Amino acid sequence: MRILADIGGTFVRFGINASGALRAVKKYKAADFDTFDIALAHYCHENDIEAHGSLRIATAGYEDGGVWKFVNQNTWQIDPKNLQRGGWDLEYILNDFEAATWALKHLDTDEREILRTGSGASDTLCLMGPGTGLGLGYLHDADKPFVQKTHGGHMPVATITEEQWLVVQTVHRIHRHEKLPVFENLVSGPGLYNIYAASCLMAGKPQRVKSAEDLLDFKNDAEVKSSLRLFHEFMGLFAANAVVTGHAYGGLYMWGGVLDRLVEQALFDFPRFTEFFTLDGAASVKRDLKSTPITRITMPYLALKGLMVMDA
Repeated sequence: MRILADIGGTFVRFGINASGALRAVKKYKAADFDTFDIALAHYCHENDIEAHGSLRIATAGYEDGGVWKFVNQNTWQIDPKNLQRGGWDLEYILNDFEAATWALKHLDTDEREILRTGSGASDTLCLMGPGTGLGLGYLHDADKPFVQKTHGGHMPVATITEEQWLVVQTVHRIHRHEKLPVFENLVSGPGLYNIYAASCLMAGKPQRVKSAEDLLDFKNDAEVKSSLRLFHEFMGLFAANAVVTGHAYGGLYMWGGVLDRLVEQALFDFPRFTEFFTLDGAASVKRDLKSTPITRITMPYLALKGLMVMDA
């Protein structure tokens, strides 16, 4: 038996790899626990599991001097040495989207929804996902499959319309020009709210919605509608950049909490997304983008599944 953990900016998810099956999956708010170690102990106690043994971790963080830290609202720091001293055999600790990307070739039919079929012009697959942040991963499947690490959500944002350019500049100004504008500032939960704040400022209207979590509750508001349209445009541009850069015409896979919420409320604008995904550039690039299959992943615990199958 092996315990699997997926640590995001907002939630931590645990599961058990028992005889090749994912069992006892639980999801907690990270903010409810002071440290990951406490959350892990709670999960073990709740499921009557001994608090030691094999452990694999996927985290939306980065390694700094041997300790894993976060760039988002999660305040945890994960020290592998502390876990090992506590009796855990830490087999892997890696980025959450790196782990999730390993699962792409192991999805069951009921864990995905085909949005668009296509012939695909390469063997490389691309996984993107807007959530608390914006993840990106590539699965290269030539002689031996491997996952390419990326900081893709942090690529500088691209625009092709004047409105998009003005939104990016306004978001940059709202945040006092502190950092380079990147796609994660726009294609994520906080990013959608950034677009909304910019749209209100550009229209000279007050912000009716006070938090990103409440934004979709005001879906009939004019500025929210405008923000959702722009969000899908930026998401399409990001996906095009990602697929073209990685030559990942074998398939684009979409996954993430923001996408799930949009689908649940019938707000996912696939035509708008594909309009900005299929760039009107070089003929060969447009041809390959148009032939790229697009799939939405409906399985919520993709990183846990990736941890389970990554060396299968």
